[in-house]
Amino acid sequence: MTKVAVTGGSGGAGNAVIKHLVKHGYECVNLDINAPKEEHCPFIQVEVTDYKATLAAMEGCDAVVHFAGDPRPDADHWEGEHRFNNNTTCVFNVFQAAMQLGIKRVVWASSETIFGFPFEKNAPLSVPAYEDAPGTPQTAYAISKAASEDIAEMFAELYRMTFVGLRLSNVLYDDPDHPQNFQSIPGYWEDVNSRRFNTWGYIHSEDSAEAVRLSLETDLSGANVYTIAADDNIMNISTQDILDQVWPGLKVDPDLPRRVAFLNSDKAKRELGWEPKHTWASVLGRDPETGELL
Repeated sequence: MTKVAVTGGSGGAGNAVIKHLVKHGYECVNLDINAPKEEHCPFIQVEVTDYKATLAAMEGCDAVVHFAGDPRPDADHWEGEHRFNNNTTCVFNVFQAAMQLGIKRVVWASSETIFGFPFEKNAPLSVPAYEDAPGTPQTAYAISKAASEDIAEMFAELYRMTFVGLRLSNVLYDDPDHPQNFQSIPGYWEDVNSRRFNTWGYIHSEDSAEAVRLSLETDLSGANVYTIAADDNIMNISTQDILDQVWPGLKVDPDLPRRVAFLNSDKAKRELGWEPKHTWASVLGRDPETGELL
């Protein structure tokens, strides 16, 4: 049985990862500063910015999934400084500890923000966007995630380790009580700009967790990055209709699906064998074209 250290396992996405891995026969240990609301595996309270504590907590593991970090937007430059330092230190500590312990597979949460989110003063370079598009990070958080991909490439080359970075879209949960829930989606349709910050994208928590498992299991080498997003947009109108209202200069290939996602996940489908299994329409029981209840 493979034992996996999951940093940030008490958070929403990390908790979903642990539940999924345990269901598929993995042994997990949750490394987090906060105790989990649901305990699916042993929990070790650890501040991942503390290298010595992180190293000790990861000992005996065969792989690591790194989801710990501070995802909040920057309110000012002071918060930006804290967020960048926190996130890059956590990444380095986990990668370095894995190297020291002989752990050869590291999966971590990179971010869709590298593409230019929250798109307040800028626009996407193309629709849809692929992993090889130039990064245009706009915030301290996004810059820290771009740095994490560079760090992974260096570690992979130096130590012959395998790294898989998942550029997760906005993770949503089928739980009305969760702040990021599917049930809120119809309320977004009244204002097209309400989801402009992440180009109307999303991913179900279970689909993101499956992407993690496949990243652990797939035969890969070196440093790899994959976009993980649903195939459609979160609105009840076409992607071109969205563009016409927000960025009228941008066009979508008319041969693509009418509500094609702004972020393309084909690379993950080809190389990981991953497919998103949930859409907002299937979760909410609504027509994907109109949003009307079925």
